[in-house]
Amino acid sequence: MENIFSTTKTDPRKELESEVQKQRQKQKELENQPQEELKDPFKEYKSIQSKDTLIKIDRFAFKVSQNIESITTTLNMGIKKIETIKKPIYQKIGGNEEIISFEAKILITQMSEFEGFKELVKKAKPLKLSILSEKPKKILIQRLSESKKNWVMITERGVSYYCKELSIEGVVL
Repeated sequence: MENIFSTTKTDPRKELESEVQKQRQKQKELENQPQEELKDPFKEYKSIQSKDTLIKIDRFAFKVSQNIESITTTLNMGIKKIETIKKPIYQKIGGNEEIISFEAKILITQMSEFEGFKELVKKAKPLKLSILSEKPKKILIQRLSESKKNWVMITERGVSYYCKELSIEGVVL
C-alpha cells in the first residue's frame, strides 16, 4: 500500500512550464536545421500532354480550346490550265499536293523556345505533325505568321505557359 504522506506532491504548473520549455527547445533545434530545397510539386506532371492539345508540331504544342477557328486542308491535283486560241486545255503535271493551314495559340514555357520554333521552320525541313488522334504525318511549313497581340501568360494544370496566336500553312508530305 502506498503512503500518501510520504509521496511528494508535484505542482501541475511546474510540469506545464517544464513541458513548454522542452517544446521551445525542440522548436529552436528545428529552426537551426539546414533548410531543404523546395521541390516543384508539379514536376512529374509537366511532361504530361494536356488533353486540350489538338495540334503538335515537332515538340511544340498548340492550344485548342476555343482558339483554333479552323483547320483547312486543300488537295491540289497538279492540274494546270493552258490557255489556247479556241479553248483552254487542262493538263495533269506532277503529283497531288495536300496543303493544311490553321490558326492556333502556341504554348511555350520560356520565350526563347519561340525563337527555337522559328529557327526550326526556317530550316525548311519536314516536321512531325500530330492532329487529334490521327496518325502522325510530316509537314513542310511554307508560311508562319504571328498576330499583333502580345504574349499572354496562362496556367494549364498548374504549369504556366506563354501563348500567342500563330497562323501556319504547309504541305503535308
